[in-house]
Amino acid sequence: MRISLFRCAVSRRTASVFAAAALLSASAFAQTPFPTKPVRLVVPWPAGASPDVTARFIAERLTKDLGQPVLVDNRPGASQIIGTDLVAKAPADGHTLLFTAAPSVSLNPHVFTKLPYKASDLVPVIHVVEVPFVMIVRANSPFKSVDELVQAAKREPGKLNYATYGDGTPSHIAALQFVQKAGIAMTAIPYKDGGILSVMSGDVEFSMEASAAAIPQINGGKLRGLAVSANGRVPNLPGVPVLSEIYPGNQLHSWNGILAPRGTPPEALNRLSVALQKIVASSEFQQKALDLGLIPVGGTQAQFASFLAKDFEEWGAVVKRNNIRLD
Repeated sequence: MRISLFRCAVSRRTASVFAAAALLSASAFAQTPFPTKPVRLVVPWPAGASPDVTARFIAERLTKDLGQPVLVDNRPGASQIIGTDLVAKAPADGHTLLFTAAPSVSLNPHVFTKLPYKASDLVPVIHVVEVPFVMIVRANSPFKSVDELVQAAKREPGKLNYATYGDGTPSHIAALQFVQKAGIAMTAIPYKDGGILSVMSGDVEFSMEASAAAIPQINGGKLRGLAVSANGRVPNLPGVPVLSEIYPGNQLHSWNGILAPRGTPPEALNRLSVALQKIVASSEFQQKALDLGLIPVGGTQAQFASFLAKDFEEWGAVVKRNNIRLD
């Protein structure tokens, strides 16, 4: 009897010890600071592209702040769908992030009928930079202003052409917005490379090209910038007017920002947001962005969320008006 009672007492005591240990372990796990392992930053462009350069700059500095490696994972292709879908389906623990642009969540959901993810599958972390579009013509083009181009198009409706990266791409939608705001008829010509060489040769009259690609060619004397599609003037092109100054509401442009899978813990999002705000606000990053022809933004998660909601509606309005749908 004494042995049985002793065993019973020991059993209860052991169970209590294990239960207390389990609670302590769970508490310690819950309080483990983020991150607990390397962070993967998925970039849906090839290595060396402007967004990749920006992402790697940020990853290097974020590594120092978080105390864990931040590794860039290039997943280019399919209008950013491959990389975006990967992150949308990744574990929502803050260790997989997406460095992306307008097509992923603002444009693709309107254009593609079979998109494998929804914009709501991702949540905003930080708005990194604004990527203006520059309306470019060849350096010796007879058009020295937007008005001259518009008047020529009105004289010969449908005869003038503009280059795009293909139907439903940002360059196409931004150019469509301009053409319709100006009340002119022009023909879109798709090119895999966006047609920048065809603009230089004069095969097409103009295109809407991302600032990072357009500015070096303008500075090199191969192209002329007629206007920028952005929220304001571009520091690297101070003499080039903003399209919205000519046609109010004509300001579609791209951006780069960081998103996370929906359901990522607030603690992880806050930790990332604070660290990234410091990086984007630093003079080092600000100068790097301007050198690339980009406009640094930064700000809070809430500010980025507000921007994304408006951006989604603006891209969608042009797509719907022109009934653009892709399989």
